[in-house]
Parts: sequence; C-alpha cells; structure tokens
Amino acid sequence: MNIGKACAIFERIESENFTENEKGTAIMKVCGMSTHNGITKAAMLRVIWWLLKLSFDVPPGTKGPE
Repeated sequence: MNIGKACAIFERIESENFTENEKGTAIMKVCGMSTHNGITKAAMLRVIWWLLKLSFDVPPGTKGPE
C-alpha cells in the first residue's frame, strides 16, 4: 500500500469501504511517516477512537470525536 492510499484510508477510518486489515496497514504506514503535518488532529482522534472501540467495550453513549 502506498502512502497516499494509507493517508486516504486513515482519514476515513470509519468507512465500511475498507477492511480492518487495510485500516491496520494504513495506520502502520501513517505511524511510520517521518512527519505528520498532513494529518489533522481530528483524523488522529478518529483513529484513536476507532482503535479504542476495537480493543475495548466502550459504553454506549460515550462521547467520541466529532
């Protein structure tokens, strides 16, 4: 996966158009970038929230990124 596709998936982490495998690969690619100037704070928070929900039982109604 090239970095452009990884960033596109990262930005749309909640999209059902990508598999969890693709999302995981994209996250690893983005984490390996030398700088993250092109990644918004909002996108980072969405990915953190997505990973949190993937790893833990988040109570319904818990406020996530908007």
